Amino acid sequence: MKRVCGLSLSGLLCAGLLASVPAAVAGPDVRITKTCPNLRYLGRNANFEITVTNQGDATALNVVVTDTIAGAIQYVSADNQGTRQGNNIVWRLGSLEAGQSRVLKSSFMCNQIGIINNTAEVTWCAAASATCQLAVKGIPAILLECVDSPDPIELNSNTTYTITVTNQGTAPATNIVIACTLPAEQEHVSTTGPTDATVSGKSIKFAPIASLAPKARAVFKLTIKGVGTGDTRFRVEMTSDQTTTPVMETESTHIYD
Repeated sequence: MKRVCGLSLSGLLCAGLLASVPAAVAGPDVRITKTCPNLRYLGRNANFEITVTNQGDATALNVVVTDTIAGAIQYVSADNQGTRQGNNIVWRLGSLEAGQSRVLKSSFMCNQIGIINNTAEVTWCAAASATCQLAVKGIPAILLECVDSPDPIELNSNTTYTITVTNQGTAPATNIVIACTLPAEQEHVSTTGPTDATVSGKSIKFAPIASLAPKARAVFKLTIKGVGTGDTRFRVEMTSDQTTTPVMETESTHIYD
């Protein structure tokens, strides 16, 4: 026997609510869809949208939407008086008339790398659910800095360049290579760093750093001797698996007699 909002047709007849059985009674038919971004990076917000639609020909009563909060995301907010209850966000919509739709939005912070499957359910006289999938990834962001000390320097004296590579991102940076080029007025004296250096004339190249963790830094030091006077330019070039073009940095050192 077909049921309409919890009462069978025979129950409606017995209650005197129907004089006769209609040829066809569809009743409420509430559908739910859920959308979310395909990708967000770690530390960014992701917005989810739920749409509930009554595709039936009768009003759905006591409509409740429940959205489960996945463990890898942190609740931020919900609209339309959605309230957090434990690991769920709950919207109590009341009645949903035939043909009516409601759109519900929520926001979460992506605080863990991985794949998130987020499911929402709508209940009235029956139930339906929908799931969307969000990938949370990290991204490396490498900062290159170079400073000299002291500056200026006298002819035939030394200065040291400190080269700092910092991963400001949220994923490891890999195969980081530092290469330095000396101007004609400078001569290599010594180098130190997390990897070995190869010196060839005015070129100094360090072996790759295999991986630099998020928020970690690597420091290279290169000491030169001033063998000519002028406003010289020391050049550093950095490459990695994540950079499509080399990152360049120059540092000016004044050498005087």
